[in-house]
Amino acid sequence: MSSSRKRSQNKKAEPKAKKQKVSQRLPHGLHNQGATCYLNSVLQVLSVTREIHDRFETAAFICRQEKLESTDQELINFFQNLKKETGETGDITKSLGIENVYQQRDAAECLELILSKISRNASEVFQGQLTYTTKCSRGHIINEETNPFWTLPLSLKDTHEETFSVENGFNTFFQSKLFNGDNMVHCNDCKEKREAESGCQMVVFPLILTLLLKRFELDYNTKTDVKSSCSVDVPRALQTQETGYDLYGMVNHTGSLRGGHYTATILYDDNTWYGFDDTSVHEVEKQPFAETGTYNSSAAYLLVYRASKSPTDEDEQSDSILKQVKAKKKKSDKSGEQRLKEMQREMRDAEHDVVPSFLEDTIQEDVYVPQQTQNTNNSATQQMKMEEGHKNKAGILGNCARAQSASCILSGLHSSFSFWW
Repeated sequence: MSSSRKRSQNKKAEPKAKKQKVSQRLPHGLHNQGATCYLNSVLQVLSVTREIHDRFETAAFICRQEKLESTDQELINFFQNLKKETGETGDITKSLGIENVYQQRDAAECLELILSKISRNASEVFQGQLTYTTKCSRGHIINEETNPFWTLPLSLKDTHEETFSVENGFNTFFQSKLFNGDNMVHCNDCKEKREAESGCQMVVFPLILTLLLKRFELDYNTKTDVKSSCSVDVPRALQTQETGYDLYGMVNHTGSLRGGHYTATILYDDNTWYGFDDTSVHEVEKQPFAETGTYNSSAAYLLVYRASKSPTDEDEQSDSILKQVKAKKKKSDKSGEQRLKEMQREMRDAEHDVVPSFLEDTIQEDVYVPQQTQNTNNSATQQMKMEEGHKNKAGILGNCARAQSASCILSGLHSSFSFWW
């Protein structure tokens, strides 16, 4: 009895044990061609940037009969394959013009290289604009210029704390600076040097905001580049005067300046953070932001934020573009087919000596159709009008022949409408 009970208990426990083994399928990694970890990390972040995917899909729909930008097409193919298996980046490096895959490169420069190669419509997802303004103490504008940006650099040297606050650094970036004493600025309106204030303002807010933590900077004492391993507090969310941003991707750098390695930490749709190290992919054991609104890291290098409202806005924008294109196509097809049918009907009418509808007004005005009347006083005049009527009718039939020719032309256009889309 006791042994049978144990067997029955074991049988009941088996389904539960199998259920515990079921786990979420991990995303796919990327093969390293030599020293292309910088590229792999950036591509993994782009693979979950749905805003740029929407731009690619819209461009592919519009340019169905034309050739897409080569890098756009390579990335479309790459992202589709990455959903199925571990990715290869050989075609991507060729498209980007990267010849030496064993040369170490900077991940931030790699991101900007990709954005410069893809279509403008797609790269605009990452693009914002900053306006720099310098005013004298009397309010005269000394200098003002607006420049686009893809990444916003935050210096780690200016902090006096052991841990750099990304949120404070972000706010400091937009703080005004005073020029006084020996640093006064010449004002053309005042025609002399005056105290001045210089500030920066974001005037165009990107859908994707990328912060660059400047870990690699020039040491003016030694005249060499050095790396900062400063610990940083990364906020889960950032707020600007226009919109909020939520973090979804981090590119990390570990090691030294000459022998470092890039990895990525990315938030997926299942609200889980995954770590990407070339072909190795794992769920982050201690999930970032699980307990607090900040994440402490000594390796974070690129921080990629998504505008809080961007998913809905971007979907609506893409749907709007697609609807406009489809409506235009439908209208073109309808107008072409409708006109073709009219011309074909008019051609058939001409063959049966029936006056086409679009010439009825002309007939009523110019063609005299004799009627049998009992009182006819001038047969000669009537005969002349009859002859004139026959001539006009012959002219109308000539127009019908030209209509038949136009019908053939429109038939060719109809074929074009069928294959253009």
